[in-house]
Amino acid sequence: MKQLLLFVWILLAFSDPTLANEQSSPIKGAACLVSDASGRVLVTRDILNNRIAIPGGYVDSDNPADAAVRETLEETGIKVKAVGELARLRNSVLYNCVALSPIPVHTAESGNGTVAAWHAEHFGREVRNVFLVKPESINLEDARFPDQVKMFPELLKKANSSEIDERTDFSHLAHDFSVWNADINRTIQSAIHSLPAPLSDFIGTLITWASSMGSGALFFLLIPIAIATGGVKRASKTLLVTILATVIVSFGKLYFGVPRPFYIFPDLQLANASGFAFPSGHTATAFAVWGLIYHWVKQAGHDRLSIWLVPALLVALSRVYLGVHYVTDVIAGAVIGVLTVFIVNALSRRNFKEKPLLLHPLTWSFVGLLVVPFAATQIQPLFLYCMVFSFVFALMLERNTRALNADKPMGTKCGFMTLAVVVMVAANAFGIAQLSHSSIEILAINCAAIALLAVWIARGAALVSK
Repeated sequence: MKQLLLFVWILLAFSDPTLANEQSSPIKGAACLVSDASGRVLVTRDILNNRIAIPGGYVDSDNPADAAVRETLEETGIKVKAVGELARLRNSVLYNCVALSPIPVHTAESGNGTVAAWHAEHFGREVRNVFLVKPESINLEDARFPDQVKMFPELLKKANSSEIDERTDFSHLAHDFSVWNADINRTIQSAIHSLPAPLSDFIGTLITWASSMGSGALFFLLIPIAIATGGVKRASKTLLVTILATVIVSFGKLYFGVPRPFYIFPDLQLANASGFAFPSGHTATAFAVWGLIYHWVKQAGHDRLSIWLVPALLVALSRVYLGVHYVTDVIAGAVIGVLTVFIVNALSRRNFKEKPLLLHPLTWSFVGLLVVPFAATQIQPLFLYCMVFSFVFALMLERNTRALNADKPMGTKCGFMTLAVVVMVAANAFGIAQLSHSSIEILAINCAAIALLAVWIARGAALVSK
């Protein structure tokens, strides 16, 4: 979390240029400006706010130069040395840094390049992607610190350039199995693109669109439907599937650290994605969400397995076709999605001390405790959100007789009210995140939004339906 504090210091520094020469305050943050001979600057895209900034971090007990070098390695996987200061701004310092070995990069037609950074310690945790970009191509609204970007042209005049290892692909950095696996992606793409133009375009568009049927947003859209058709108990089933699938997939991605197919072969990329590949989150979501819907429809007397398999399999095919996942990724994602649905369905039929197990505070406290080690050790906000929701939901279920008895449909009105709450909470969290430059603020706002959602589902929905 050191990087989070750095951003606060950098923001303060650049918000008041008149203090640029102030030397009296102790240095709290340090960053590296790494550039190449063509004037491109090394930047990272942050996971929390999806904005770009140069690599850097909070200064601990080490000196500022060592902190800048350390954070650059952790965020980009590139070893650098600080050859001098470029600017000192309030409590932060910006260093002129040079890579100790050529930076592996694939340059697109735009002139900007993608850096092979999946070996970096913070990749997929704090950092989405790493790029070498032309300063003039940066949209200031896309920058974490716009004033910092405005300074790039002047700073580059004093900066030393780093050597570049220009590549058409990064197969030399990948495991042989990943390279072999990517051949399947290429075969599927080639098979579809080789069809007659109208048919090829139609199938390509259909498969691309199908990917949205595995979006994580579907879990949140499913909550109002669950409330309306099955009350708090059905909603709690949906939420437990969501948390289990999220934690398993997120940990799997960080533990195995498998680069996506288009990280290795950029020409395979037909859609945007970030983080690691294994297992496929979209596929796990698709098999979980559509599996829940299938079971609901089955309970209503309609056993249509196609409701589950058709959209889920389309999502799996889509992720491979788009070049963002291997076949092994989607197989693992499918297994996770199916298992979470069956496990939670089994638990939903059990009681604990004469209360439905999924509506018992101890159940959700236990889930929260299971997530604590991940939230404490992994630099990934999803674990924190799952932990916060579990504990708040457990607290709201305590002595909550309305929720315990709310295992029947709550009606359309309550469903729409819940949908409004979900949309409002998501919109406010997203809007404030776009306005804030502080990762700590964004984390706090998102946690508050998650907590509010837990309160509404456990308490508010039951009151409305009364």
